Amino acid sequence: MLAITAVSAFAQDIDQKNVPAVVVNAFQLKYANADDVDWELRDGNYRVEFELNDKDHDLWLDHKGAVLKHRQELWESEIPLGMIETVRSKCKYFDLDDAVRNEEGSDIHYYINFEMNNKDCEFWMDEKGKLLRFKQELRESEIPASILTSIQNQYDSFDLDDAEKTEEGSKVTIYVDGEVNDKDHSFWYDDKGKLLKHNQDLRNSEIPLPVMTAISSLYAGYEIRDADKIEEGGKIIFDMELKKSRERVNVKFSPSGKVLETS
Repeated sequence: MLAITAVSAFAQDIDQKNVPAVVVNAFQLKYANADDVDWELRDGNYRVEFELNDKDHDLWLDHKGAVLKHRQELWESEIPLGMIETVRSKCKYFDLDDAVRNEEGSDIHYYINFEMNNKDCEFWMDEKGKLLRFKQELRESEIPASILTSIQNQYDSFDLDDAEKTEEGSKVTIYVDGEVNDKDHSFWYDDKGKLLKHNQDLRNSEIPLPVMTAISSLYAGYEIRDADKIEEGGKIIFDMELKKSRERVNVKFSPSGKVLETS
């Protein structure tokens, strides 16, 4: 109960009448026509969600009413021309699903999501229209053959769920997700077919004995809600989600059972 109370103290919905006048005044001065206004107090700052011209806004203010960050949905007509030109450099025709402007301090970037040929595409750009990140859904036929062959050679029962290609500067990553014997597997490859990372869902019987022993010793009374094996950069980590009553904790273990990280 103490843990629940502590969380509630840092993030809680509040009525506008309980928000400091200086914060409310700062908000209303900029957004006098806002609708569906909801306030939340989180870590000493004020988050206000509202609608303006039928578009969602998410605004964070400090206790003096200064804007910390602002996320707002955009109509297609509100997207700067430079952003549209960047999108069309990758995709000439598109059907817009979502466009968002994010501002935090001096950092301003845009997110644009749409479908092209029934495939999901996502763009992240700076305020000048420079492409920061681009992600697109891949059909099975578009996944490099070397990657599919690599997976199928190791897991002949692999059942593909989805795949994505991400470009971030000169870095290209291919993500492939699917199931092997009803267990989730996720793979990350570079554009040359080199495996970068592999996550796989584990049954309790597949968790190494040293990790199980550490859980029994350090987290007595907790049940295992989820277990994953993560291989990256030649290292193996076991990521465990544990639950005891209403309390949940995520713990990362080394193969020898050493605690590496908790959250």
